[in-house]
Amino acid sequence: MIIFQDMFMESRGKPIEYNGRTVQMVDKVSIGDAADVRIRFEHISAKWKQGINLTTKGHFVVNGDRFDKSIVLWQDTAPVTSEFCVNSSDGLLSVKNVWDMGDGVMQSWRGGGAMIVEGDAESRRYLCNDGEFDDDFDDLIFTLEIGQPSNFT
Repeated sequence: MIIFQDMFMESRGKPIEYNGRTVQMVDKVSIGDAADVRIRFEHISAKWKQGINLTTKGHFVVNGDRFDKSIVLWQDTAPVTSEFCVNSSDGLLSVKNVWDMGDGVMQSWRGGGAMIVEGDAESRRYLCNDGEFDDDFDDLIFTLEIGQPSNFT
């Protein structure tokens, strides 16, 4: 039984090494003052609803609507590909996987929750593990692309 939550508590939230790979709770992406973001759900293999939580010190513009500080894209309601703009006062976008076990409560960083991040500053792929005590990292797989403002939207 894998409990990444305990490992992250021991590392004080910092990334850990597990089976030769870096595993983390959250990814902080440098985006500058503003960026266009494209997210694409690639694969879901979980019994619980999966999602992506994005936060910044600033706001998001999605389909012309402004959202301060945070948005969540749920796999069952968001399009397969979503494009939006992020305006950030600290130049960072935080990305983490989340899930809902059926009770309407957004969960993260609990039990087996963790993710592996592949890629570079412009394009990243996330292999996510939800709260189940396993290490398959296929509960949610998605890509995130960062572009200059107005490149995507």
